[in-house]
Amino acid sequence: MAKSLPALPGTSFTPLPLTVPHAAFESASSLLSHLAARNRAGSVQQFCGDIAFPIDPRFRGEPAAIVHLAQLAGCDPAALGKVSIRHLGRNRFRLRDEIATTNSLHRSRVRVYRRRRRR
Repeated sequence: MAKSLPALPGTSFTPLPLTVPHAAFESASSLLSHLAARNRAGSVQQFCGDIAFPIDPRFRGEPAAIVHLAQLAGCDPAALGKVSIRHLGRNRFRLRDEIATTNSLHRSRVRVYRRRRRR
């Protein structure tokens, strides 16, 4: 497995050849899961390891991590940041205008919603 790159400002990633459109409501962790499925990875962890992409900062919502993910997906980092979970410290998170604790925030299941094609 490749060594992960740090989520540092100034680091850049080129867009993936297989991307998905970023939906207005889709958080960074959801977009990352969607990208992993699109690129036929067995898991988000495997996908991040394969492309040397650090996973932990994404799930904390670090600003540099949001920018890196937006670069990979080819989407607007500001739009992605608005709908992504941000770690505030001491077991507290912000999602949009709501504050959640680790007791109320459960992210153990990965879900990918696919749009039905119109015929």
